[in-house]
Amino acid sequence: AYVERGIRVNALAPATVATPMAARAAADPDTMAYLERKQPLAGGMLEPDDVADAALYLCGGESRRVTGQTLVVDGGWTVRGDDR
Repeated sequence: AYVERGIRVNALAPATVATPMAARAAADPDTMAYLERKQPLAGGMLEPDDVADAALYLCGGESRRVTGQTLVVDGGWTVRGDDR
């Protein structure tokens, strides 16, 4: 087992992030309106720094006891519970 060797395995699960890959979605007003509804804490797409900050947390000492987790960074998408 990896944990006995001090190896921690965690994952990040981001929603839509404002990157070049998402440029086409960002240019579509209907898509952006949908993302604003689905990701209310992000106000639309996440910023790359939102995901980077989560990665830094998982790499830092503050998370030294965190293992086997998926950190969802989605601006509230998963807790909405509907498809408004």
